[in-house]
This record gives sequence, structure tokens and C-alpha cells, in this order.
Amino acid sequence: MCERKVTMIPSTINRRGKKREEKEILNVAAYCRVSTSQEEQENSYESHVAYYTKLITDTPEWNLVTIYADDGISGTDMKKRDNFNLMMERCLYKEKDIDLILTKSISRFARNTVDCLSCIRRLKERNIAIYFEKEHINTLEATGELLITILSSQAQEESRNISENVKWWLKRKYENGEVLIKRTFGYEKGIDKHLHIIPEEAEFVRMIYKKYLEGQSLNEIANLLTKMKVKTIRGNTKWSGSSIRVILTNEKYIGDAVAQKTFTVDYLLKDRRKNKGELPQYYVQDIHEPIISKELYYLVQQEMKRRSCLKKKSMVGSTEELEGKYSEKFALSKILICGECGSEYRRQIRKKNGKEKAVWRCENRLQNGIKYCHYSPTLEEELLHGIILKAINRMAVQIQIGVSETKGIFEIQTEVISKQVQKENPNLTAFESIYRKIVDNLEDYEKMEIHIVEEQLGQDKIRYMEIQDIIGKRTYFLNEYNEQLVRKLIRKINVINAFQIEVVFKIGIIIVETWNENDKQENF
Repeated sequence: MCERKVTMIPSTINRRGKKREEKEILNVAAYCRVSTSQEEQENSYESHVAYYTKLITDTPEWNLVTIYADDGISGTDMKKRDNFNLMMERCLYKEKDIDLILTKSISRFARNTVDCLSCIRRLKERNIAIYFEKEHINTLEATGELLITILSSQAQEESRNISENVKWWLKRKYENGEVLIKRTFGYEKGIDKHLHIIPEEAEFVRMIYKKYLEGQSLNEIANLLTKMKVKTIRGNTKWSGSSIRVILTNEKYIGDAVAQKTFTVDYLLKDRRKNKGELPQYYVQDIHEPIISKELYYLVQQEMKRRSCLKKKSMVGSTEELEGKYSEKFALSKILICGECGSEYRRQIRKKNGKEKAVWRCENRLQNGIKYCHYSPTLEEELLHGIILKAINRMAVQIQIGVSETKGIFEIQTEVISKQVQKENPNLTAFESIYRKIVDNLEDYEKMEIHIVEEQLGQDKIRYMEIQDIIGKRTYFLNEYNEQLVRKLIRKINVINAFQIEVVFKIGIIIVETWNENDKQENF
């Protein structure tokens, strides 16, 4: 067998597709990143860009394509690095016009090992090299990927250490009562790093709380502010129900602050979540001037809880309960309850002989007939409004000074109060005299050494203040049904039968109103 003769034919084209004898001109780009947005690092950012611009233009074999730079962006989350993503998109999805990317170090390019290697490999598939100056690594060389894996892991560990150090630092600040604050509607952040009231916006905050207690929904308030062209903290005039909810639940408006409402789940993904008990929270009181009183704030929280807990029985006769939805259109929705089956009453329009009349009927009976609700009556709206108005007037007469008998706070008979106050001002009606006395004694009431929870104390005070507002605008007998008035005063109305309802007021008084067939309007 003859010995084989082998002759090597040397390559004439390098891996970049160029002939070896030709002098290569590489299209070069650079990537720069400064990890924080602090002022002292601005010069560093600018110097990075200037350095790579000069380096590339001064090298004869290099042709400057562009400089990509991200300022004040974290290296662990590539989604937020706009210029980095533009560079990758250009390299991977457009006609190739970059051969080499220069960057200072692996940690400047990416601190997430998985993302870093993924980008390197995808660029390598298109024969695009990355050169890390600090580590002297070219990704197209054989040993490049091994070294990059090791060094990227170190960079990732560095990010983890930084994250842990920041968490420790924040915890110490929270324990010392220091809270990180930011611009909030109604407040501006002063040079002393504390919140200071903006008077114009503060008035709208107070209006939001007042409107909510009057019975308006989140969306109603949002629509009102939008119509008034009130600007949000971002300068928009479009308000949403969710933005109103944020204001109504923000403890900053009573001068307090809660630290660590959210936390970072993963230092690489930067995923922030609401703290639902995973980490401790820190409640700091009286750190800036309040816009509203604590009493008003607590009352709003109670009302929000009441609305969110509205329930209705299922329409199949079972005991299962379904979440209800707060109705903003009619005050009686969700509070007018069938005394037989416990379902809510629903408003309907009946038509007969070309005429229309509004009535209220048990929703369960509407859906299922008499199968689960046999005797619930249909109530004409006009008659129902009149009966409710009568109950409100009776409630006003029955109110005596003090919060309640269970609180043990001074009790004085209605007649005595009326006579005493009317001696001072004979022009006052009996109804007005009772309430004037209540208002006059609010200050004394607060000074009494009775251990009552602050929240409940505030609720009682504000309810009496609401009544004072009613007195200031209306005469002894209210003669006109008002949706907002019903929302402010009444908690629930139980329909006992066709001629009797039970009205439960928010201040604890219960009035049972009855009527007869003669009071009913002409049948439809």
C-alpha cells in the first residue's frame, strides 16, 4: 500500500469573512453605563463617552459606528436599559454594520450571568466580538466564554452583596424613624427632605374625603376632578378611581408614614411586591403637618371597609353569599334589605297606560318568584322616599347629648336641653336647640377622661359635625328627599312588611316607621 501524501492548503479568508491579505477595517461601537444617577457620577458618564469616542477615532483600523450609553440604570435588569437594548436589536436584527463592541468591564456590560452569556452567544453567532478592557477578554477567542462565565458569576455575587447592604441600611433607617419620602398630591418635598403642604392641592384632598363620606364613589369623585381640570402629580387632568383610592388610604395626609410598604423579591429581577406581612413595617407618627384630621381619616377607612364588604345572597335560595358592588347611582342600593330573605332591593321602572313609575322590589323575588321569598312587598319609590324623610326627622328629635348609653357619657333629657338653650336664643327651634347644645359641648366631651379608642371617638365627633352641617342648612322639618343626606345618615333599611320599615342610622339610632293603606298612592 502506497504512503498517502497530504498537502495543506492554507486559508485565505479569516473568520470575519475578509481575505487575510486585505487590511481589516472594523466597524466599532462602544457601550458605557454608569450604575447610579447621582450628580457626582455625571462626569464619569460623560468621560466614558468621550474616552471611547477618542479611542475609536484615533485607531486607524477602526471605524466609529456609534456610542451607546445608559446613565443611572441598574446592570441587573436589562429591560430598563434602553440604549443597551437598541444596540442588541441593531446587532441581531438588522443588516450587520458592527464588528466589535468595546466596553469597560463585565460588570458594566451586565451583572446577571444568564443575561450576560445569552447576549454574548447571540452576538457570537453573528460573528460580533465584545472586548472587555478591564479583563482583557475578547469573546471570539477560545478561552473567552470560560473566563466570562467565571467573572460574570463574581459580578452577580457583587450585586447580591450590594443588595443585602442596601436592605441592611434601609432597615436601620426605618428603625430610627427615618422614612424615604417622595412627592405626594397635596405635598411637596422641601430642601429639608420633609413634606410641606401645597395649599391649593390640600383643598382638593379635603374635598375628596368629604365627597366620599357623603356617599360618592371613587369613580364619581374622579370624574368630578377631571371635569374641574385638577392636575395630578404627573400633570395630567384625567383622574381614575384607583388614584382616588390611593389618596383615601394614604396615611401621609394625617402626618404619619409607613415604611416598607413594598419590597424587592429578587435582586436580579428587581421585582417589587406589596408587603403583605413578609417583612416588618414601620409606622412613624407626626413626621410632617397633616392635611386632614385622624378622626376623618379613620371614618373614611371604616366606610371603605363597609363598602368593600357589601354582600348579597345568591339568587338560588342557598345560604351562599356573593361579593356585592357599591352602587353610586341610588342611595338606597345595597342598604334597602328584604326582611324576609335578606336580599337587596332593586329599583325598577313600571309602565302602564303610557305612564312610568319607579318601584323597589326584592331582587331574590324578581329572579325566583315566590320560591324563596313569599311575602316581600313592592314599594313605590315616591312613598318610600317620604317614609324615609319622616324617619330622618324623627331621628333628629330623638337625639340627646352624648355618644351612647354604653359609653356612659353625660345624658340630658331633650326637654331640658331645649328649654336651657332657648332661654339664651328664643329664635331657635327645639330641633336646632338640641344640636346646638351638642356642638357646644363637643370640646368638653373631648376633655373627659374616658378611655375610648381614638378611632371610635373620632367617628362619633365627625358624625355629630355632619348633623351640625344639616342644621345649618335646613329647617326643623326636612321636606325634600336627598340622596346625599341618606348616604350620610343611614346605614341600612330593613323592609319588614308592606306597611313597615326599620331605618338604622349610622349614629346607632333605630327608627321603625309604619304607614297604612290610606298613605299609599293610587295603584298603578
